[in-house]
Amino acid sequence: MKKSISISVNEEKLSAIEMYLEQKNTTLAAELEKYADQLYGKVVPQNVRDFIDMMS
Repeated sequence: MKKSISISVNEEKLSAIEMYLEQKNTTLAAELEKYADQLYGKVVPQNVRDFIDMMS
């Protein structure tokens, strides 16, 4: 099951991020998803990740 989160970002900064990500053929959502996966691997202990993997 996936959940959504929302954050507030300065409109000009968001436009700049989206513009430069588009030049790299990616999206903000894709980059945030990659970062969330990296953060998950960094902060969640391996045994907990293994348990979650077994449950899915």
